[in-house]
Amino acid sequence: MTASTSASSLRRVLRTVLMATSALLALGLTMSLLVSGPAAPAAAALVWTGLGLLLIIPALNVVAVLLDEWHAEDRRFAAAAIAVLVLLAYTTADKLGLVARLLARLGYGAG
Repeated sequence: MTASTSASSLRRVLRTVLMATSALLALGLTMSLLVSGPAAPAAAALVWTGLGLLLIIPALNVVAVLLDEWHAEDRRFAAAAIAVLVLLAYTTADKLGLVARLLARLGYGAG
C-alpha cells in the first residue's frame, strides 16, 4: 500500500469517524435532555465519547497530510506535519500532567 493510498484510506476513515462523532454527540445530547435516572450516565458517556473522537480528528488529519507530503517527496511540509504532531503530543501530555511528572523525576520540578 503506497502512502497516497494510505492517506486516501485514512481520509475515508476520518469521514466515518466524523459522522460517528456527530451521531454520538447528537444522540448523547438528545438523551441528556429527554432521560433521567439510570440512563443519564449513558447519555453522558455518549457525549464524552463524541468529544474524545472530536479531539482525535485533527491529529489524524495531520497524519494524512504527512503521508501525502511524504509521498509527494516534499520533505519540508512532511517535517512541518511531524512538528505539528510533536506539538500535539507535547500539549496533550502536558495537559494530562505527564510532562510535570517527568520533569519532577528528572529533578527539574518547581518544588
